[in-house]
Amino acid sequence: MNRLIKCVLINLLYVVVFAFAGSVHATVRVLNNGGGTNSSNALEVTIADSTQMQIKRLGSGQLYQPGTYPSGSYPYNSLLDNGVYIRYNNRIYGANHFSYSAATIYNSFSISSVQPGSTSQGVTQSTTSSLSLTSSILSSPTVSIAWKYTYPLDYITAEVTLTIPATATVSTNNPIRYYHAVDTYLGGNDNGCGVRYTDANGKLVVGTYPLTNGTCPSSSSLPPNLDVVESFRERSGKFDHHCVGYWSDFWSTATSSPPACSISKSGSLGDSVTTTYQDTGAAIEYDFTAPGIYTFSYDFVVGSTFVPNYDHFEIRHAGTATLCPTEVKVLACLSSTVPCPDNQLVSSGELKGSLTVSPTTPTVTDTPDPFTLGSSQSIGTVTMQGSAAATYTLGVSGLTKTPLSGVKCWNTATSSQSCSFTFTNTPCLNSFECIESGLTYNNLSGVTNKRNPIYTKLAGRAFDLDVYALLTSGIQAAGYVSAANGVTVELVNDTGNACGATVVASKKISFASTNAGKQTVSFSNTDVPNSYPSLRCRVTDTSLSKSGCSTDNFSVRPQVFTVTSSNATPPSPAGPTSTPVLVAGTGLFNLKAVTGESNYSGTPQAIPVAHSGATVAGVLSYVDGNNKTITGSLPAAIGGTSTLDSFRYSEVGLFQFAAANGVYDDTFTAVDKLNGDCNMTAGLEADNLGGSTGPKFYGCRIGNAVSSYFGRFIPQRFEITTGTVTKACGAFAYYGQDTTIKAALEVPFTITATNGLGATTQNYVGSYAKFDPAVWPNFNFTTNPPLTTVALTRSTATNSLIGSWAAGAAAMNAKFYVPRSNIPINEQIVTVRTQIQDTDGVTTTTSPFAIADTVPFRYGRLAIPPVHGSELLPLTVLLEAQFWGGTGYRRSTDDSCTTFDIKTIAMRNYRGNLNACETVLSGSTPIIQGKASLRLSAPGVSGNTPNTGSVDLGINFGSITAGDQTCVGPGTVQSNAIDGTAGMAGWFGANPVGRATFGVYKAPIIYMRENF
Repeated sequence: MNRLIKCVLINLLYVVVFAFAGSVHATVRVLNNGGGTNSSNALEVTIADSTQMQIKRLGSGQLYQPGTYPSGSYPYNSLLDNGVYIRYNNRIYGANHFSYSAATIYNSFSISSVQPGSTSQGVTQSTTSSLSLTSSILSSPTVSIAWKYTYPLDYITAEVTLTIPATATVSTNNPIRYYHAVDTYLGGNDNGCGVRYTDANGKLVVGTYPLTNGTCPSSSSLPPNLDVVESFRERSGKFDHHCVGYWSDFWSTATSSPPACSISKSGSLGDSVTTTYQDTGAAIEYDFTAPGIYTFSYDFVVGSTFVPNYDHFEIRHAGTATLCPTEVKVLACLSSTVPCPDNQLVSSGELKGSLTVSPTTPTVTDTPDPFTLGSSQSIGTVTMQGSAAATYTLGVSGLTKTPLSGVKCWNTATSSQSCSFTFTNTPCLNSFECIESGLTYNNLSGVTNKRNPIYTKLAGRAFDLDVYALLTSGIQAAGYVSAANGVTVELVNDTGNACGATVVASKKISFASTNAGKQTVSFSNTDVPNSYPSLRCRVTDTSLSKSGCSTDNFSVRPQVFTVTSSNATPPSPAGPTSTPVLVAGTGLFNLKAVTGESNYSGTPQAIPVAHSGATVAGVLSYVDGNNKTITGSLPAAIGGTSTLDSFRYSEVGLFQFAAANGVYDDTFTAVDKLNGDCNMTAGLEADNLGGSTGPKFYGCRIGNAVSSYFGRFIPQRFEITTGTVTKACGAFAYYGQDTTIKAALEVPFTITATNGLGATTQNYVGSYAKFDPAVWPNFNFTTNPPLTTVALTRSTATNSLIGSWAAGAAAMNAKFYVPRSNIPINEQIVTVRTQIQDTDGVTTTTSPFAIADTVPFRYGRLAIPPVHGSELLPLTVLLEAQFWGGTGYRRSTDDSCTTFDIKTIAMRNYRGNLNACETVLSGSTPIIQGKASLRLSAPGVSGNTPNTGSVDLGINFGSITAGDQTCVGPGTVQSNAIDGTAGMAGWFGANPVGRATFGVYKAPIIYMRENF
């Protein structure tokens, strides 16, 4: 676009300007007001509150339109197409002008007054723009730009603070962009060439420069002998993007294929630089993708890019110091004033040099060498340390940029200019610190998150500490030298946060110049023979009246507990027959824990962790009541020994204290445990080795050496609990009732070994269980009252005695029967009892102990009474279970248990006219309430002959007699009888026999039938 078109646009925009004139109050600030008119008064910078500006140099404006300055009301004359623009949430905020109407003006914008009001050589003036994008400063960005100009430089500096609230809409895909774009007018020429290069200070420079022949020689360097360059130069922070191009490209609103330099497009500037001589502009961009407060700065150069020389190099010092390290300040100053005003410090570029002293002996060291000033720091610190008393003249050498007025010194003590500095003959020392040998010293001055620890020590075990001589600042006094053995290192009691008066151990050491303020002190095995819960290290140089107390306190703990008992230690080897014998839970015994030194007064804890000969270890359980494995607590030790005579152990067998964690104290080293200065790693809590390399890091616990076994402990008693008793016939059993399948009496019961407190001794198992539940005679089974004539006998049934010890209990099951005598005897109702006792004499409280109450035994038989009837009718045969009632047999109405197979009934001795299977046997054989009813079918008449006669019915309790036959319906075929229930004769005696007769009548009427 040529200038004619520009002018047309300008005129059109005038209409808009006039239409809105006075709608917004304008604020304009001028830096170096009245300057910019010639080569001797530098630049005049005019800045509007909208960030649009004009810079005058040599009497002419250097930004388009050159004759236009911000004035009046926004948008001023709209002729200045430059300013700061912010892209936020897909919208551009900033000032509109004749070539750009796409921006949204800031919600609020202001600019502060200029300070100071006037300028002179080296004076920096500043004014600050404040920009708010929307009405909600809590959710949208705000911008502060401090514009600074130092007379008579050829650039203005923008120091920017961009605040993005946490609620602002910002992300990687929706960044906030900060642009500064200008339409350049190079010393009266609208055309120029683009340039981009990195200057000698490592800063990127992006901008334009003029030519006279229309050909741009390079876009990466400046031609020689230029008198004006308009460019952006990095100061703090890097440009994210930049662009140098045709002036109108920056204001293009095209959405399709927008120019690389367009600030309206959603993407970044194109990082391109025009190589065509044309009407140019330049822009820079900073991108932000997250909430936060961001600061950065840059220069806008109008004129020469040369970083100007400074007035003088300045050294600020106190004039005198001891032989401790001392600090001096170095700086470069733009002003000739001494001391240099804060706003005249050189804070850009880079300046290096080395501090010097004259004469060069005695030696003075200085750090750093060389020092660096400039953009990294405007005031540097150099630390000097003299080796002997002497007076020197301070100076500087090797400066990378020579000052106009040389070196100037300022004595801060006398507030006068002087380069004379004196080191006095005062050794360098303020205090001392002790730390664990081999650790890195930390300067704790003003620091709360670091420590200088001393780890836990062992009584009677050698150790080292590192002693540091310190300056007032807390740094290591590298120049400190003491007299021979002139430093005393003492281990003293800790009074809370200080060293006490009680000295535990003392050593003498010396500091030589080669020690650089650090010396190691060694304590031998005999120096600290006793234990102490909290000590500190005190270091004293009496010749200087200087001392220091360690910032950390530490414990010296006993190495180990040795545990013994005078009344519960069996001879070796200990085992299931060991003596002495103590009752678990109530038997008292003593324990003694000894540290082997005389100062321990802590309280050890005792946990048995190993048990001899049992599957369950006796492990202490901290539960109130009877669940504790061991009761009794060791008291606080006296003179290194803790003893208690009233320990009780609730389990059976023997126990011992395993190494390290059986008897222990984990509170004695509390001062170290709190800070992690001893080892609490699992398995290493009582470690006495401290590791194989580096500082010794012992366990926090005082552990024990493995003890001998203690005991032997036995139960106090057996307790028996009963179960549900099973009688062979429900409510009773018959004498002699017993088979391999079922016993007359089955009795479940459980034996539990208990201690004196009634708790189960779970270790009463294996070889420590002295009662063998597999041996029948061990139970001494009896009845109450005693049986007469017969005796309680072990059943022949399978598993007639089962049970074994598990966790201190034996779940038993015993099976019994009472043999049947040869003569009838009366019913006997008895209680079955057991009387148990192990080989240690442990028995039940009640002995003998009833395990089955009210068990009736009866003398029984089966009977088949004779029956008779008509051959024309079926005949009922009664089968009856009976028992002896004292004077005779009577029906056993409680018997519903007896059963047999009907085919065990043999049919023999057919008499009269009755033949085999002319009558057939049928019916149900289980006994119900003492009886069962069978049925013989009517034999009837064969031809004209009645089938009268009799047959004998006999039950086989065992094996059948050869030739026994039976005739069981349905059907009339004779078959062999079968064997009866094995052993039934044992409780019913002889096989019962009964006769059934057909053809015998109870009345004179043989048969009667009525017809109606």
